[in-house]
Amino acid sequence: MKHPLHVLCNLSALLLCTVLLNACISAPTAKTLYTLQPVKQELLGLDFVGFSDMILLMPVRLAPQLQNRGLISQRSATEFTASVDHLWAGPLDRQIAENLIGNLKELLGTDNLALYPGPRFGATRYQVEVEISEFSGSEQSFTLRAVYTLSDSASKTMLERKSFLKTLAIDKPDHSGYVESASRAIANLSKEVAVALLAARRSQSQPQHPHEK
Repeated sequence: MKHPLHVLCNLSALLLCTVLLNACISAPTAKTLYTLQPVKQELLGLDFVGFSDMILLMPVRLAPQLQNRGLISQRSATEFTASVDHLWAGPLDRQIAENLIGNLKELLGTDNLALYPGPRFGATRYQVEVEISEFSGSEQSFTLRAVYTLSDSASKTMLERKSFLKTLAIDKPDHSGYVESASRAIANLSKEVAVALLAARRSQSQPQHPHEK
């Protein structure tokens, strides 16, 4: 006959093993967080140096499948998966907006850019809107598909609305390569928006000649 103390020790050990096993099974998987990285941009022109008004970036709009914080793998227009272990460190729309603003400041040579609503008493001249329908990758490539709109707030007119598509190779076989390519894709979008802003600025800065009679 076993001694009661021996039986109690065996029961305690069994209970401890059960608790540890349940903890292992229910423990959440470690998650890895990512942020878009700044990409060095070269100044495109001096047209906005000394510019006193504001260029306002409206909140970036994301397609429904991109509003999940998980990094997206998209196989087709309707088939995609969001990672549960690899996540953006914060809201993706905010990350993209902040990245766009940082890039545009370098490209245009001005600090007069802000995310809506901007400075309380700042006079807005140009307004940029960005809608992103695809921001996803695979093992080999990353694709950014978007539409951007440039408007003149002073005259309340739309200056340009254009589709943007960029697919870049992923150089590293892990999620850091995915994020690097995503950052470069945003840099490419930033450059195209900056070129459109420069074109608008130059067009509006040209002297208007009176019509000859």
